[in-house]
Formats: sequence, C-alpha cells, structure tokens
Amino acid sequence: MSTRLIALLLPALCFGQFVYAENAVLSGHKKVIKIASADSRPPYILQDERSGLELDIIRLALADQGIEVHFQFSSRNRQMLHFEQHKVDAIITVNQHSGVSGFFSDNYISYQNVAISLAKNNLRIKDINDLSEFGVVAFLNAKNVLGDVFHQMADSNLSYLEVSPQQKQNKMLYLKRVDVVIADKYVFQYLNTLIAREVDVSENLHYHMIFPASEYFVSFHDKALRNTFNQGLKNIRNNGVYRQLEQKYVGSAQ
Repeated sequence: MSTRLIALLLPALCFGQFVYAENAVLSGHKKVIKIASADSRPPYILQDERSGLELDIIRLALADQGIEVHFQFSSRNRQMLHFEQHKVDAIITVNQHSGVSGFFSDNYISYQNVAISLAKNNLRIKDINDLSEFGVVAFLNAKNVLGDVFHQMADSNLSYLEVSPQQKQNKMLYLKRVDVVIADKYVFQYLNTLIAREVDVSENLHYHMIFPASEYFVSFHDKALRNTFNQGLKNIRNNGVYRQLEQKYVGSAQ
C-alpha cells in the first residue's frame, strides 16, 4: 500500500474507531430499564394509564437518548427495597431526605405543597406554626418530608392526621371534618374531579403558601445512565417538550 494511500485512509480509520468506541459505551446502557414509581398520584402519576406529568417527563427524557422505560408501581417502602436490592435500575420522586443511595439526577420536577382551607372560614395561616390551632389532615408521611418545624407541629397537634388514599383529604375538607388540608396544589385540584359526584367541590378555597417548593430527583444505580438521563432532560427542556407536558397536565390548574 502506498504511503499516500495510507495517509488518506488513516483519518477515516481513526474516526471509525472513535465511532465504534462511542457506540460501545452507549451499548453498555440497557435499551429497556425498570424504574420504581409510587402508585397513582394524579396528575403526576396515573398508574392505570402508565402516564402523568412525572412519568412522561422521565419517559421522554430517556426516549430522547434511545432508552425505553418500564415503570414498576408499589408502595414507598417496597420501591426502596427493590431499588436497594437492584431489582430496578432507578427510583423516582426522591430527595436528600428520602434515605436512598445511588446517583441523583438533576431536579426534574418540583411539587408545591400548600395549606388549603375553605375561603369562607377566613383562616389566618402565615406560617407552619399557625397550623397548631386547627384540625389538619395531610398526605401519608407528610410529617417526615415537610421539615422539622412541620414535624414538631404534627407531633404536638392532637387534631393532626394523615390519610390514604389522598382523595379522603378533599372529602374531609368539604364535609367540614377538618379545617386545613396539606397537599400539593395540583394533586388536590385533580382529586376534586374524582370526588365531584360525591361532595360539593364548588366552594372557594384559600391556598396558604407556607411551604417552599419541594424539588425531586431520580436516583440511578449507574452513574453513566444518570448522566444520559440528565442530557435527555436538558434536551426536552430546551426543545419545548417539557413545557408542553406541563400545559397538558397542569396548565388548566395554574
């Protein structure tokens, strides 16, 4: 082979080796992965439809990178057990207080918990400590995820309770069995559509903004897979897909 021909072929061979090496890295990722998810938490997680704002963000971020997701639905304790036993590749809706190991993704979703009361009661709720004067119902495990001040209030308030399924909160408020509901604003509004035939949900509400937004992450066993998800998440934010999902699931509630 002539020296000139070798000189012409060498760049192409090197490029081919680079492409092969890059594909070899990508092929190290599973094309289908399992992710542990909570049971239904509309509009974020719709178990029956295997969709919802949260699931679709994760699904489309990974689809952008050529990876398919199968969600596995269960209780929080079972999710964490399956993740620690490596029965799933990732677990969603976790933060620094969740007690989960692994590699955390970028923040992919934020929940906005609020204190909700009937407007006609004109309750004065400026901060978490004000809740100690009222009958309060919250979502399951709320006192362990909403911070120390809330935990102390919950422990000292004899009229505090947590319920599941979460639509019980809505019913209790409208039936005047409690004064205040602690819930994500969009979850509460969505659940109203499910109970509208059972109770009157037309009363005006006050949303007391006493909690900071809660940022959530996906935890992966594999660091490279975490990085792949982050890139897909960045892409769907930049190309408008993320915003379209927000409009689809919570736009009418904003």
